[in-house]
Amino acid sequence: MRVTYYGQACTLIEGAGRRILTDPWLTEGAYFGTWFHTHVLAEAGVTPESFPRETIDYLFLSHEHQDHVDPATLRVFPKSLPVLICRFQGGRFRRYLEGMGFTDVRELDSGRTLELGDSLSVTLYGSAEYTNDSAIVVEAEGFRVYNETDCKLGFEDLQRIADKGIDLGFYMFSGANWYPILYDYPREERGRLARRRRGLLLKSFLQRVKLTRPKVAVPSSGPCMVLDPALLWLNSPEEGIFIDPREAVAALTASGSPAQPLYMAATDVWDSARGFERRAPGAFHGDRAAYIAGASARHAEGIAARLRAEPPAGPDLGRLVAEYFDRRVGAQSPDIRRRIGAVLGIEAAGPHGGSWTVDFNAGGPRYVREGIDPGWTYKVQVEDKLLYPFMAGREEWLEDLFLSLRAGLARRPDQYNEPLYHFLYDPDPERLARWYATH
Repeated sequence: MRVTYYGQACTLIEGAGRRILTDPWLTEGAYFGTWFHTHVLAEAGVTPESFPRETIDYLFLSHEHQDHVDPATLRVFPKSLPVLICRFQGGRFRRYLEGMGFTDVRELDSGRTLELGDSLSVTLYGSAEYTNDSAIVVEAEGFRVYNETDCKLGFEDLQRIADKGIDLGFYMFSGANWYPILYDYPREERGRLARRRRGLLLKSFLQRVKLTRPKVAVPSSGPCMVLDPALLWLNSPEEGIFIDPREAVAALTASGSPAQPLYMAATDVWDSARGFERRAPGAFHGDRAAYIAGASARHAEGIAARLRAEPPAGPDLGRLVAEYFDRRVGAQSPDIRRRIGAVLGIEAAGPHGGSWTVDFNAGGPRYVREGIDPGWTYKVQVEDKLLYPFMAGREEWLEDLFLSLRAGLARRPDQYNEPLYHFLYDPDPERLARWYATH
């Protein structure tokens, strides 16, 4: 069995004469240009066009985030290629992939093993959370590879994976969202919260490795690298949440875990017969801070050009905001609106910007009004040109707006409102109702 790592959650798993590619993100600049790989893949000769896509037998796609399902990458793959996904409630993910043109999307129930013949099998495991996500175990030639992706599994599934006997496991270890880095905390407090979160992320990483008991554990699914000169501070260990993979390796070593920690950079290989094969450029194994500084300088002109080329918002943004939220809030049951209970303020800066309040406590049928209510409980500040494509239906996943790291956030009181996040992630009223009927 042979596994090549391409960064984030992308692995090429070869066994029993076939090749399974997981979560191929082979471009740079996901989420409105912000996210780059831990190292720039093109510097290792990897691009969608250069990738041997015609040799792939199966794609596994864990969930819809751009660093896992990248439309620009998937565009070059044959649309008849079998795509393996976990069965999620509502079918939104399947429809999204079919909308890209894929004709053989196979939904697998969580925990069910699919035999692909000649000793090759796969088992997918669905997240224990509301959000779509999944992990995969590939078994071939007497070896087992586990790729966790970003998925947060329940305890029982982690035990089932351990019982299989994992030879090589890829594990999420770094932050990948907007808390606390986008919030309006004073710099010192934001740094304290970021350092605390980094510690909790590493603790969780160690715990999941302990529970699944792999022979070899690779920190993966992060961190992204932010190269925009205006946002370089997001890479800082003092203020950011993106952890150096070698820090995770050191933590696993210090923990006394029987799992062998392994740092793999893009294009490095693990082979069941020969072990680790270092294939990545030397700079990918060097000092992370120095690499980021150099990469930012190399890409500064391209980043600036991309920002200048972003389409402007339309003059109908205000109308679209009202239609977007009135329809989605109004579709919820009174119980779900009470659970959310938010007074959401939205401030859009730019030529067609404005400010609006989305009040989940209003009687309806109108839940949006102009201006920011002084009693707001959650506030989003963003450029009008970033908000517009979501309101106009050009972008499907509103969460991508936050993952772009190009927004400012505030909340009163300073507490996590999970129902609000679930609504912003997927406001399907039936899905929300089912979830809160059992949670």
